[in-house]
Amino acid sequence: MTSDISHAVSVLLEARRSGRQVAAPFALQDRDAVYAIQDGVAQATGPVAGWKTGARTPTAEPSAAPLLAGSLVRSPAKFDGKAMHMIGVEVEISFHIVRDISSRSDPVGRDEALDAVGDAFVGMEVVDTRLADFTNVSPEWLMADNQMNDALVIGDSIKAWRALDWPNLQVRLVIDGKVEVDQRGGLGAVDPVRPLAWMIDHAVRFRGGIRKGQAITTGSWTGLRYYSPGTSVLGEFVGLGTVEASF
Repeated sequence: MTSDISHAVSVLLEARRSGRQVAAPFALQDRDAVYAIQDGVAQATGPVAGWKTGARTPTAEPSAAPLLAGSLVRSPAKFDGKAMHMIGVEVEISFHIVRDISSRSDPVGRDEALDAVGDAFVGMEVVDTRLADFTNVSPEWLMADNQMNDALVIGDSIKAWRALDWPNLQVRLVIDGKVEVDQRGGLGAVDPVRPLAWMIDHAVRFRGGIRKGQAITTGSWTGLRYYSPGTSVLGEFVGLGTVEASF
């Protein structure tokens, strides 16, 4: 299995270097193998900039993927859409880490985890993939490819996030000036703080700890939507702030 993990890491790194998508080279059997591949890619590309997590329902176990070095960009962000294999967009609530918690085996309780968090912010995850024929690739491989993360755009800061009524937040997605999504709620986990606390505990116990300056993003409120080069995107949590990107 060690040789398989090393091979998978090499394949994904070469895809990132060359800009050419690759076929998944073998079947992945479990989450441990997925996380080992993620860690191998992260170790080769520089200090982890943060984490993405999320849960499909309020009780489902969250998942984890690193945000690689250089993947955090400020709004308004500009991307070369023609150089991307696909342009996927998700509007999210993300968080800044302001206190280190070193790697350890003991669990991180919710209070300790949240004490390491500063502000929240309106985030936009930009999705691309190194995997060819991604719609037919196993979910394990998509997760191994950092759950298809390309970047996380940092929008307006949200200071008083602990007091927010999460299920009733109004979120908008505006494409080229036209409102495409305008709804209340939409996050599968409903409350993003649960996967946030889970992610901090997971990172501390299994992924080397968390570090001041990292960001954690907690899942899409608008679904994963695909666009063409030339598109301008604005995400908004009404009354809280916006985030922008163009492709």
